[in-house]
Formats: sequence, structure tokens, C-alpha cells
Amino acid sequence: MLFSSIRLALVAAALAAGGAIAQTASPFGGFKHDSTAPIEITSDSLEVQQANNLAIFAGSVVAGQGTLRLTADRVAVTYTQEKADSETGAIRNMRADGNVFLSNGAETATGSWAEYDVAGGVVRMGGAVVLTQGGNAISGESLTIDLNSGTGRIDGQGKGRVKSVFTPSQNN
Repeated sequence: MLFSSIRLALVAAALAAGGAIAQTASPFGGFKHDSTAPIEITSDSLEVQQANNLAIFAGSVVAGQGTLRLTADRVAVTYTQEKADSETGAIRNMRADGNVFLSNGAETATGSWAEYDVAGGVVRMGGAVVLTQGGNAISGESLTIDLNSGTGRIDGQGKGRVKSVFTPSQNN
């Protein structure tokens, strides 16, 4: 039972890490996701809390799929268990905490934490968020991206203003 719990946790975390960053038409999201590429997750430890439907990866967590990378100090995956003896479950939520970094080539997002609501298709990041795309950067206290509609929002949340730096294209 513990082996199937660990297997479920690995599958859940891998799917959550890959599905959290989807292609959008918004300037808030250029992260691409190839769902056919293999996913690898490494961490210093994995704790499975079967009774709570929770898998916790801790210590220099790195999740990768193709060119997409997620790093954090800790990643917790909440999943549902369809049946008591099931080896697969549906992912409800993924939360990354501590030094969160998402990247895909020249596009990156950093923050203190990130959370992915799988059913709602919404990614939220918080804690001094910086989103960069090439020479452009937007910073604020929180970032919300709706992967379904391709819309996004950065807020200062009373801790300062949103700052944007746009680099004009160079015409030769």
C-alpha cells in the first residue's frame, strides 16, 4: 500500500507540475507545456500522508518536463483517491513554497510561493513576484493567471505599486 501511495504521489506531483504551466495568449503567460514529454521530479525527501491525500516533496525540489522547470524548497500535492485501493487519483491542488522559480527558456516567474488550482485552471503566485519575458519585467506582490481564459493580473496588495519595465524592439 505504501508503494502505491508513493507511486500515486509521484504521478500526482508530476502531472500538477506539468499542467500548471500551460500555453496562453496573454502577456502574463508564455510558458509552454508538452504533456507527452517525460517528467522528472527530484527532492531530498518525499513524505506521503495517505490519510490526508497529500504528498510532500521537500529539499531542493526540481520538477522538469521538456524545457519547463519548477524549483522550490517544498512542493505539496493534494489529490483525491477514487477508491481505497486505487493507484491513481485526481490532482486537486499543488502548492510550492520557498524560493519558487518557474522557467521556460527566456521566460521566468519567481516568488515566495505558488499554488495551482487544477479544477479551476488558475495559477497564483505571491511574495515579491517578478515575471520576466525577454527584456521585459513586471513585478508586484501577487500574480494570478487564468489558464482557461489566458488572462492575468499582478497586484501590489498594499505593499507597493506594480512596476513594469518594457524594452522596445530594436529596428535596424
